[in-house]
Amino acid sequence: MLILGAGGYGQLVGEIAELCGFSFAFLDDNFPEAVGKLSDLELLEDEYDGALVAIENVAKRKEPSVKIKKPVTLIHPRTVVSPSAEIGAGCVIEANAVVSANVVIGNGSFICAGSIVNHNANVEDYCQVDCNAVVATGAKVDSGTKVESCTVWNKK
Repeated sequence: MLILGAGGYGQLVGEIAELCGFSFAFLDDNFPEAVGKLSDLELLEDEYDGALVAIENVAKRKEPSVKIKKPVTLIHPRTVVSPSAEIGAGCVIEANAVVSANVVIGNGSFICAGSIVNHNANVEDYCQVDCNAVVATGAKVDSGTKVESCTVWNKK
């Protein structure tokens, strides 16, 4: 798979990809070991099984994400995801996160280590629920929102 972004978050996503059985290469404008630049996605994507944007900044994630033809979602093997949860395309769910019953996670969203998205919550597209944050039961996280580490999001 291709991982767009080889910074700190890209490295983390690479480790999760390996745990999930993927081999990967990076696209990055500033990483010498990358197979190409971000603008090379269209040229290189067909050579891989899919791609994922690993840019932590929620404001910069959407534009490259919508260009991906075969988005990959990665779920760390040490994560709890309810069978009734709906996980969108191009998401990353990190270690020790909990995604509970009837949760909806939108496209391109990151659910970070140790976070909890409680039952019947809705995390819209291109959000980030940062480490150890909690999205409360029935809460809604609007598209493009970052829920900061160690906070409780309770907006409905």
